Amino acid sequence: MSIRAFALITPCLCFGSTALADTGSPWETELELESVTVVTPISDSDSELEVEPLTGEISIHGTTEKVLENGVRLRARGALRLQADHPSRPGGIGGFGAAELAPVGAFSGLSTATPIEENETRARLESAYFQIDGGYGEVRIGKDQGVGARFYEGAKSVFSHTRLDSSLLDPTGLSTVRTRHDLTGPSAKVSYASPRLIGLRGGISYTPDAKADGLDRRPAAGTGGLAPDIENAVELALNGTRRLRESGWRFDVGLAWSSADVSNRTSLTNYQQVDTWSAGTRIEKDDWTFGASWLGSDNGLSQSDYQAWSAGLHRTAFGSEFSFEYGQSTDDGVQLDTKSFRAGAAREFGRGTKLAIGYVEDRGERLAQNWTSQGVVVEITLSQEIVEITGN
Repeated sequence: MSIRAFALITPCLCFGSTALADTGSPWETELELESVTVVTPISDSDSELEVEPLTGEISIHGTTEKVLENGVRLRARGALRLQADHPSRPGGIGGFGAAELAPVGAFSGLSTATPIEENETRARLESAYFQIDGGYGEVRIGKDQGVGARFYEGAKSVFSHTRLDSSLLDPTGLSTVRTRHDLTGPSAKVSYASPRLIGLRGGISYTPDAKADGLDRRPAAGTGGLAPDIENAVELALNGTRRLRESGWRFDVGLAWSSADVSNRTSLTNYQQVDTWSAGTRIEKDDWTFGASWLGSDNGLSQSDYQAWSAGLHRTAFGSEFSFEYGQSTDDGVQLDTKSFRAGAAREFGRGTKLAIGYVEDRGERLAQNWTSQGVVVEITLSQEIVEITGN
């Protein structure tokens, strides 16, 4: 965590732990260990990027919270993650050309540089923030996603990490559909979210310097020696939900906009302000869920617009989950068009064990080049609570 973020969090922690320590309910602390293993036993690839037969992640999530006598909730959360992803797509960035020097899109993270190779397993403190939640809304300070990503609505998947949209683990290296509005990644920020009134909730986030090198988002990283410097990022988001009790229908909608100043650390690229818009919805009826989302960004570069959309259908039946997802993305700066498809089923086996299996297909086209990767993916998730403490 940066010194600036620590300086912001410290007064809040001191206030919560001293002046308010003796009021309300006791502090409740939980630690959870989770591991996700993705195996691709069968695959067929016609691509410069080979399919990774084994990727995975181990993470520890911690939460401590206290409810005061006036109903205000104090909460601190953190997540430490260790991940082995596709070596050519660490944090979602990637090169799809042959240039030695090439700027990446400030949002998409894609470029015309040669594919990168980072084989090492990476460990990151992905979140560490303090939260105050009361009748006037919620305030978060620290390393966290902004309201654009938090208010996201879209397709529901049986895969938690190898999902089609904004994948956390990418076995093929060709997954570029990203409609989750996460411009700044796990950079230190301040966020406010209003209470939900008549089904609507608004939020705003401010990130002074988006320099996080996260596992799923690397806003300050480049692929060809040219990396964007994103500062003064502002996000606005709106989330709405409505349930029709008589018919059983439920509708959720998310809208977001973000803007930030972008420059290049070596002054070799004419980065400019980056503006991004997104919209998504999720519709539920009984055991069925339909979701769709769209995002558009100018990528902070001239003639380098990025657009992506995805849609999916999910159903719960026979004690299992089933989902079908399809999406496309276009990056004008890279001249890259991609199409992705996921179909799978998942089932829980006891508490803390989930097995998902399905078919994955990713296709990319750039100029006269075509890439295709497809295969069977098995995602195994194991989670266990390792610590639970209650006390003043």
